[in-house]
Amino acid sequence: MPNLMSTLSIRTLCASLLLIPGMAFAAEREKPITSKVSEAKVFLAGAQVSRTANAVIPSGPSTLVFTGLTQSVDPQSIQVTGKGGYSILSVNHRINYLTESPKKKEITDLQDQIKKLEHDWNIENGVQQVWVNEEQLLLKNSAVGGQQNGLTAAQLQAVNDYVRERMKAMKVGWLTQEEKKRVIGEEADKLRQQLAQLQAQAPQPTSEIVVEIDSPAEVNATFVLTYFVGNAGWTPAYDLRAKSVGQPIELLMKAQVVNSTGEDWTKVDMSLSSGNPTQGGVMPQLQTWVLEQPYTIQTLSARGGRMDDVRAPAAAPSVAEGNVYSKDLYEDVPANTEVMNTTVYRTTTVEFSIDAPFTVPADGMAHTVGVKTHSIPSSFKHYCTPKLDKDAFLYARTTGWEDLNLLPGQANVFFEGTYVGQSFLDLSRPQDTLDISLGRDKGVVVERVRRKGADDKAVVGGKRTVLRGWDLTVKNNKSTAIDLEVRDQYPLSPRSEIEVKLEDKGGAEVNDQNGMLTWNMKVEPKGIKKLGFSYTVKHPKDQPVIVE
Repeated sequence: MPNLMSTLSIRTLCASLLLIPGMAFAAEREKPITSKVSEAKVFLAGAQVSRTANAVIPSGPSTLVFTGLTQSVDPQSIQVTGKGGYSILSVNHRINYLTESPKKKEITDLQDQIKKLEHDWNIENGVQQVWVNEEQLLLKNSAVGGQQNGLTAAQLQAVNDYVRERMKAMKVGWLTQEEKKRVIGEEADKLRQQLAQLQAQAPQPTSEIVVEIDSPAEVNATFVLTYFVGNAGWTPAYDLRAKSVGQPIELLMKAQVVNSTGEDWTKVDMSLSSGNPTQGGVMPQLQTWVLEQPYTIQTLSARGGRMDDVRAPAAAPSVAEGNVYSKDLYEDVPANTEVMNTTVYRTTTVEFSIDAPFTVPADGMAHTVGVKTHSIPSSFKHYCTPKLDKDAFLYARTTGWEDLNLLPGQANVFFEGTYVGQSFLDLSRPQDTLDISLGRDKGVVVERVRRKGADDKAVVGGKRTVLRGWDLTVKNNKSTAIDLEVRDQYPLSPRSEIEVKLEDKGGAEVNDQNGMLTWNMKVEPKGIKKLGFSYTVKHPKDQPVIVE
């Protein structure tokens, strides 16, 4: 039996030795290649990254391994192209868990500082524990000493004085160590919070693209690797600046680019696309929709044979919808393009090219880059609803923005060099004009008071009639004329037995569907305009209504 085991061990050892040259040969065939990010096309969700590399390819078959890539590469999106007299036989993707992305120096420094503070905290905590142990020992000894016989009153007093002084010293020492621990703990917490913001830059496993190549001779080759990553994207944002009334509004389109891929984009050629490959590119198909009537199931009751009706709900229509990634989504559309400054118009998307190389570290933070500046024709107008707010608001009505291929996003509004506030450009609705609020204008004063004699309550038969009237006064304290729109309203009847009648519209445009009254006017400098309206409400006297 020992001889058999020895034979098996020798055979196993020989087989292993035979495999080693093959493994070494396979490792020698794989040639690691270093590449760098040269271009990033960022979508609203995701990004298409391009890398470039140079390598000397030997004659015959060989395997090139492009190392140091982010682990979030979508394998279905990988494309490898190159120049040289060789053939690409296959392209594969794999994760390398043994090689991590480089650790950022800032992360290393923070971790070292946190480790040192934790060490200092443990030292102070140990010193504090010494004070606690001494206190426990002193209390135990004093209790034993107090039980011994033969102590005089003076000796007992001396023991008590000693114990008291030591207890004071121990309490002071304990509190001092507690304060030191608190200071160290707060500093460590700040560093931990700062470190948490940099977790996107923490080392991660890398991935590799393995390319099998066959070349008839040794050549110098250039490679371009393109792949899609999902943990990146950009969000549109805007700055709207109105220098003064009567001048066009300057619109600066910005992009907030986020890179959480694990690989930095350092001085790359960047473009921003309005597309979103993560939504899928398969067209949904409608299926046949057959209406079904609710049917009746008659069941025999256990008691007396009575029939009970059980109604079943009608079936809902079904709609088939695909959501499958297509490789074509990650390729440029071979369509006629029109280039205008930094904007490229594709067949289905719009791309904004950044003229200068741009850097976006893989920190998961939003990095702002200016995209393009537009000058938008605008007309300025004041608006007021004195029923809700007696201040007048200045707003700009812009036109022509629909040709700029803008996307919905937050906008910072500035007027005459002052920050007014934040707005939102809602460009999803079909509309020819876009109104932008520029804030309150204290130079325009609007008052709204109840009209005298408009509180009459006449009762005729079983109905009561209430008369209401309002007087509005507009004063322009500015040195320039203004165009003003004033809005108010009268109530609508909730039921047929309640009658509402607009007695005096005061020259306003009336919308009978919603009860809105609108005045559009021009108010001269230092000018005053008076407006007003009244209405009656007739209702049953036993059914009171709330009238403003």
